[in-house]
Amino acid sequence: MNRQLSGGYYHINFEVSDFTPDEVQKMASFGVPQIRLQWGGGRKNIGSGAIALNQINKSYDMSFDNEAEAKEYEEAVLNQIREAVKRLRDSQDKFSSSDEVPL
Repeated sequence: MNRQLSGGYYHINFEVSDFTPDEVQKMASFGVPQIRLQWGGGRKNIGSGAIALNQINKSYDMSFDNEAEAKEYEEAVLNQIREAVKRLRDSQDKFSSSDEVPL
């Protein structure tokens, strides 16, 4: 997570990386969790959407007029990331297998 006060705006953006091999495998099996983000703010148009957890980077910068709003957004995104990673880590593939079948 990155914070910066610049030009009177409170900027927040996130960088998500360094997944374990197990997490990467689970993303391949179960799909990559999506996180709702906003970007823009201040003098820029606000965009929003679901971004794949492994694609979140500094370019999704959101700026706010006050610190309280910035911290509220920060906590909401961090909670989404924590929950998504927990669900991913708790996921178990009980379907995939290879068996030889006599014909």
